[in-house]
Amino acid sequence: MYYPFLRARQFELISIRELVADGTLQGSIIPVLEPVKEEFGNLNIAHEIFQNHEFNCFLIVNPQVGQTTAYSNFFLDYISQLDNCRFYPAFIYTDNEDFIQESIANYGLEDCMIIGLDSFSNDIGFKACCAMPEVTDIMLLDPGKYRSLDRHIKTLGKNYIRLDDVFEKQAKNADFLEIPGHKFSEEHLYYREENYQGFSDYTTLPSLYVEGGSTPRAVVIHLTYQNEEDSNTFWIRHFTSESNDSIANVQGKFAQAAQKAIDFCDAEGINNVAIEELRRYLTEGRYPGLGTVKKISIKNHLIVVASYLLR
Repeated sequence: MYYPFLRARQFELISIRELVADGTLQGSIIPVLEPVKEEFGNLNIAHEIFQNHEFNCFLIVNPQVGQTTAYSNFFLDYISQLDNCRFYPAFIYTDNEDFIQESIANYGLEDCMIIGLDSFSNDIGFKACCAMPEVTDIMLLDPGKYRSLDRHIKTLGKNYIRLDDVFEKQAKNADFLEIPGHKFSEEHLYYREENYQGFSDYTTLPSLYVEGGSTPRAVVIHLTYQNEEDSNTFWIRHFTSESNDSIANVQGKFAQAAQKAIDFCDAEGINNVAIEELRRYLTEGRYPGLGTVKKISIKNHLIVVASYLLR
């Protein structure tokens, strides 16, 4: 099972919504969503679709990024008030075992996930949270850094997910122009034999959260694909515009990047609904905006992973 870690922003949620609606994610992918604003609008839209398709995902109730407060009850109250709630509660562990244990007890939570990133030092508290019967899933970033903790979690009989930060962020988009296609991930090949029940990454996005952004000098379309010539590992290519001297003509930059992407996909026989959406914008000469470019990249990655897991 694949557990993509995504910030619950507009286009990330649209990516999930569209793939839930067409049945792509069922049975192979359970997203883990970290809200970045204390508001319900986009979450409510997504939740309605999840209800209609009986699809569940995890919602982090103590987000650590954006405009939220880590010890707020905002999202705990939110999920407790939803009818037929499709959001499982997830907690990021930051040596905050008291908050987690009290929240689970006070709200009567079940089917919880505990997430260990790089923001904790108290392994004993982490183990205590993981041992709670209400906790069914445990996610740990780069478990090789925590060998004793990793071994302990594998004895608990719970769903254990390894999280890896595999996207190689560059200082600026134009830097991707010189980077050839390369291996992106191979965890889908080995996670089961290494005694994990799931694997996770930040999809085709960097793990570092950045609020907003400015108009880029270069447009990049990040597309993953299954490389059968490399033992079915997932590879990534960064299709980058050429005229990157200024922020002018973003539509033209998008066309340059999109043409490269479509040419590659056609040559390799790669196609899915995300690629077709990209092709449509290119054919119609339309620039959909950077948010939609991100959405297409995420959707393609989720489709690639789901296709492998469901084969």
